[in-house]
Amino acid sequence: MTETLKPVDAPARSTQYFARHAAPPNRKQPTTYAGLLALVVLLVPGHRWWAVQVLLAPILLIVPGALLLQALRIPARFVSSFPAYIACASIVVLFVSGLATDLLGPLVGVSAPLRTWPLLAGFEVVCFALLALSLKAPADTAIDWRFLAQPSGLGWPLLLPLGAAAGALRLNSGHGGGVALIAVTAFVVLLVASSITALRLREALLRVILFAVGLAWSWSYSLRGDGVYGFDISTEYARLEQTISTAVWHPAHVNDAYGAMLSVTVMPAQLHALSGISGLLILKVVYPMIYGFFPVAIFDLSRRVLSTRWAFIAAAFTISQYAFIEIASLARQEVAIVLFVALLAAMLETGIKRRPQWALVALLALAMAVSHYSTTYVAVTLMGLMLVQQWIVSWVRDLPRFSGSVAVAFITTLVGAFIWYVPVTHSDSHLQQVSQTVQAQGLNFLPNRTAGSSLLSDYLQGNTKTPISTKEYEQLVQTYYTNNRPYIKTLPYASESQYRLRSSAVPTPPVKSRTGYEVSGLGLLLIEQLANVLAALGAFLLVVRRDTTAIARQIGLLAIAATVLLTLIRLSGTLAAAYGQERAQLQGLVVLAITLCWTMQSLAGWHRVRTTLVPALGAVCLAVVALNTSYLANAILGGGVSANLTNSGAAYEDFYKSTPELAAAQWLGKTRKPGQLVYADEYAQLPLEAMTGIQDGLILDVTPETLNQHAWVYASRTNVTDGRAIGLFNNHLATYVFPSSFLENYYDRVYTDGSSEVFYR
Repeated sequence: MTETLKPVDAPARSTQYFARHAAPPNRKQPTTYAGLLALVVLLVPGHRWWAVQVLLAPILLIVPGALLLQALRIPARFVSSFPAYIACASIVVLFVSGLATDLLGPLVGVSAPLRTWPLLAGFEVVCFALLALSLKAPADTAIDWRFLAQPSGLGWPLLLPLGAAAGALRLNSGHGGGVALIAVTAFVVLLVASSITALRLREALLRVILFAVGLAWSWSYSLRGDGVYGFDISTEYARLEQTISTAVWHPAHVNDAYGAMLSVTVMPAQLHALSGISGLLILKVVYPMIYGFFPVAIFDLSRRVLSTRWAFIAAAFTISQYAFIEIASLARQEVAIVLFVALLAAMLETGIKRRPQWALVALLALAMAVSHYSTTYVAVTLMGLMLVQQWIVSWVRDLPRFSGSVAVAFITTLVGAFIWYVPVTHSDSHLQQVSQTVQAQGLNFLPNRTAGSSLLSDYLQGNTKTPISTKEYEQLVQTYYTNNRPYIKTLPYASESQYRLRSSAVPTPPVKSRTGYEVSGLGLLLIEQLANVLAALGAFLLVVRRDTTAIARQIGLLAIAATVLLTLIRLSGTLAAAYGQERAQLQGLVVLAITLCWTMQSLAGWHRVRTTLVPALGAVCLAVVALNTSYLANAILGGGVSANLTNSGAAYEDFYKSTPELAAAQWLGKTRKPGQLVYADEYAQLPLEAMTGIQDGLILDVTPETLNQHAWVYASRTNVTDGRAIGLFNNHLATYVFPSSFLENYYDRVYTDGSSEVFYR
């Protein structure tokens, strides 16, 4: 089967579908929506039962979005070509109804508006208002739900997330990683096999495969441990639990960019109140389901430029990055990045009337702005650069000088973010910190550069965390505390030689095949760097070629902007500190993966031999990347694997949190008095943040010469059981023996549960 190099426009394909399956307009659809809204009212009182929770969750994430899209007069063929619109529109409705209930409730005497019944009333009022607005909508805006009645053959990929969940839960209960290994192997094989056979598969099935693989990959991590898995998500969970317990959200969040985001406060609190699902499971189970639409959205956006096979590879390559799992550990960015792709799709749509398109673009932009600030900053930068480039290119190529939808997206995002972060929530401290850092040290190019290293190696290494010796770390923090934290008064015994820090490396399994291990790592590096070059080249060619469509040229402009931004973040330590380069890269790949695969698709079309050779090469490259990022290569060849496959290793020690650890953190949070100092190492802070929200007075360097004479010290499972601690100084990591002997000699052990401890003096 040969591949059609010129893809059919997605809305056009939907039009062809409706022409082939023409049916009278469904006049019963408003009644159906009203019935579902009534069903929500009937089910909510019984939401303590899991079966009811399973029914309510999808209704809350589908019905509101369908109503909003129909009320906006978005033609159904555009929705069918980009199903993520439904989930994103539902998020918009949940934001609006939840925030309106929260702000208006106290005005009518409801002191705790984020409880079940006030939120249910607000949700129903907003949804019925949208239903009323959609009654006179044209027939072509009625979403055709007949795809739900398609053969069950589309559902089999959804077994993958169930397998991944089973593997994670078995690891949590102390069993081996066999099931987890099988599940990871299955979805990597399916991803690669589908890229080869994409031309023979229906697009609906390809969407399900991408959703299933993305969800399986996320669940294999998010379901690990008794608490949330990851770094930022610990603080997000604390903010969510605070919102749930107080049942009210206040706009003012000075220096608190987590609590200012509706994606980790009002919306999950509303989902909890209506569906009955706990806040913990919303972050561990439901949010990864929303995030599962991310690869599907990339596929649908890519189809406007690419053929089916290469659109699938573009989405598969994006979710095969290490950063895909990193974002799965940031609840607010899971929501924001899906909204970001939907925003790009909406502003690049052709064929929708101006008013509904601009309305949809504005709503998605505002929803993204109140979901995650860093995603918003990158989006504003890309769209701003695109507008400037488009005006310049329009003088030499067939392209409008001004795109109204892009301008609406840019202005709405910029103004909405400013209003929300500054006068409404006062949560713009992160911007102030970046500004102060730039003024103090400039852009800080290649901060990890060392004497004798080459510029190329420093660039490839980027602004990642690099290891340093324990001795160097000890000296650096001691000097820093002496000069910058004079209020810390250490004990006179801290400088004795027996209390000097000693190195303690995380044990890793031996490498079985050194050659295979090195070839695998080198292959990943070469593929990623070649992908960067081809993506940049494709972006340039899409812009300058004469026979490029307007939407392809606009995607090329966005990709050029992304290339410039990602290069700056990789070079600048200041920008990397403000926004991690891995997460920025994943957001940039939304468009760069398209230009990368457009280049590959063009190469495949030059000669008959290349028609099969280039796709095969693409599948091989995808396999190499997926095998490495899933840690299957390490499972086969030896070396450390991640926590999705084992109960050991660096990721397990850093992020896996058990019930005793969480209980110890909760005890400390209740016992510690305001203003008292608390010490915990870089990753022991996570249970404290998740269970107590302690930030003021929290110090992350647990060494004898940085411990105050009067302070609390929290020791996690890794500190107690493995006897190891981690320190981070200026993006440099050191692993050392936890100073338990010093603590036991000069501090009192006031809490222990066998796997975690609390000291006080």
